[in-house]
Amino acid sequence: MSPTAPTPVAVPRQEWTSVQVPELGAWTPTLTVTVVLPAKDCQDELDLTLAALTAQTYPAELMDVIVVDDASAEPLRLPAVHPERARVLRLPPGDGHGSGRARHAGAEAATGDIVLFLDADIVATRTHVEAHARWHHTLADAVVLGHKLFVDFDGITAADVLAASRDDTFDQLLDGRKQKKHAWHEDFIREAGRLTTYADDTFIAVVGASVSTPRALYAESGGFSTFGLRGIVDTEFGYRIFTAGAVIVPEPDARSYHQGARNFAVRGDEIKRERSGLAANHLPIPLFRPSDVGRMWQVPVVHAVVDATSGTPEEVQVTVDSILASAYTDLVVTVSPSKELPRWIEDYFAADARVRFAPEPVRTGFPSPFSLVVPAGVAIGRSAVGTLLALSASEQVGLVRAAVSDEPGPPVELWATRALHRARRHAGADGLDETARRLFGVHWVSGSEIGVRPAVVGITKQGMLIEASATG
Repeated sequence: MSPTAPTPVAVPRQEWTSVQVPELGAWTPTLTVTVVLPAKDCQDELDLTLAALTAQTYPAELMDVIVVDDASAEPLRLPAVHPERARVLRLPPGDGHGSGRARHAGAEAATGDIVLFLDADIVATRTHVEAHARWHHTLADAVVLGHKLFVDFDGITAADVLAASRDDTFDQLLDGRKQKKHAWHEDFIREAGRLTTYADDTFIAVVGASVSTPRALYAESGGFSTFGLRGIVDTEFGYRIFTAGAVIVPEPDARSYHQGARNFAVRGDEIKRERSGLAANHLPIPLFRPSDVGRMWQVPVVHAVVDATSGTPEEVQVTVDSILASAYTDLVVTVSPSKELPRWIEDYFAADARVRFAPEPVRTGFPSPFSLVVPAGVAIGRSAVGTLLALSASEQVGLVRAAVSDEPGPPVELWATRALHRARRHAGADGLDETARRLFGVHWVSGSEIGVRPAVVGITKQGMLIEASATG
């Protein structure tokens, strides 16, 4: 290996093909990698997985492995053949889908700049870790997806795998054994233009069997969740890290083999039905949820943040009321900071689960896909939220701004949350606005054209506050 990789660069949207990664074996890595293996009652498969990781081309001093034993009946152990820097982290029995809990525990224990998640029944080829890591040296915000085939490993030993890894001879080792593609995954990536199309469902390509991310981005996303059902853990993680501004990159050179058949292929329809309720609540795109049907979900499409510092308590109330009266209903509102607000405001909204109060400033609507930032003292007309969403889609931008009036003052902003997070991470001397424009595009609209205007606070004879300007 010779030249070091360049400093990672931020790219617009999903334009990962605009950067060039170094050739395998022709560069010198500098970032550390922690490989996390969630495992349960699978010592035989784990032995082969660890054997393959022992002979990686990535420098051993930059790589460590954490086997997360998810309360196996017989505690898992490191076999004779294992990477030099490897350890077992044993978890107590717990509820939920084990892979999510185990992956998250491993990530929290990780020290590497990069966290690479591999399933404990995945046999990685010798350049697998290097193929992942070269993207993280080159492309900021990368979430890299490995490639796998399903193969029967019956009768193959850890010594066989070690030799095949060192000599790059898996083709000979597996000759004559039926190899099955991960068909839906490959089809999805191909149909999405190798994931260069910047679409709301790009995250579906994220599969936990081989996926890597910068450790800091993993933390920002909240990591893997624990659910009681199969089939959503990987997809829900993919959704959240994409919403945190990830660039999802398929890497066919990160080759690997899954030991045996895929369970989902055997009982896929059953798993889809089992996960449908969780998916509808946590994956706010039309593929999983009926669109804007007047009910509340765990993760709404729009999370409005009302800046309480920009107006009086009375203006805060009428602004929140105007948002809640929107014709677009798949939304919640957070008022922040709320620690200085009088108690009567919280009393007024106490029965509405769509309204939250945050004592300290809130800077994002994450994990909702859209963050609507509204200054207190602004009235949002009934059609305004839907219009802003439509403009975001039609103009293909990450930020739509609506000027409230001709007077100077903060605008109403609808951010694609993934644009907000990525722009904030890379905002330089030219500021957040210019970074957002460069990476995602910005569109301005007149507030008066879409029903956004200064609120006029009125008070009835009974002391009730109302928004007294013309309705939008």
